[in-house]
Amino acid sequence: MEYLLVISHVALIWMLAVATPGANVLLTINTALRCNRYLAMFSAFGVSCATLLWALLGGSGLAILFANFPNVFDLMKVVGGCYLLYLGVRQIYLTRKTKKLGDGDGNNQMILPSKKKVFMSAFMTSILNPKTGFFVISLFSVSMPLNMSAGMILAIMLTMSSITLSWHLFLATAFSHESAKSVYGRISGVMDYVTGGLFALLGIKVMLSS
Repeated sequence: MEYLLVISHVALIWMLAVATPGANVLLTINTALRCNRYLAMFSAFGVSCATLLWALLGGSGLAILFANFPNVFDLMKVVGGCYLLYLGVRQIYLTRKTKKLGDGDGNNQMILPSKKKVFMSAFMTSILNPKTGFFVISLFSVSMPLNMSAGMILAIMLTMSSITLSWHLFLATAFSHESAKSVYGRISGVMDYVTGGLFALLGIKVMLSS
């Protein structure tokens, strides 16, 4: 009974955490709109694999270490914030570059990134995202029993990862739909600048909170 209560508690909390808008959600939506559903699915896989690792850290007690040693978590905020800022500045730069090339030769086709690049970008964004770390620390600090078996840790890991994967696959499907891409096609320049700006602002916000 306790086993089921813990898993159901984890599932409820993590569904709310995953659905909260943030860098992970923004990245999957952006990939679906700018590229296609297939590549956006690899973004979903990257985020869910990072969640699996975060859950392992939580189950092994390393997440509690972050809670007890705030300086370590502050360092992670700086690193994660810098990475989000890099993603934002990079997208703004690439958008400007693509726009200039389009103005010059009338050809505004975008070269799609590789599956590996999309996966790694999503994985790094999620693993360095302090928001994800904060939710994991809160979850394992407050809700988990002190002595968890290996089976319970594995079940928690799979629960968190499955919920993350399901949500991001939904986002990948919804925002790669033709109607969504049609709207994006009409405002792609503005949207790319806005997305880059949001990544940059998220990065700055994370660093200032450390």
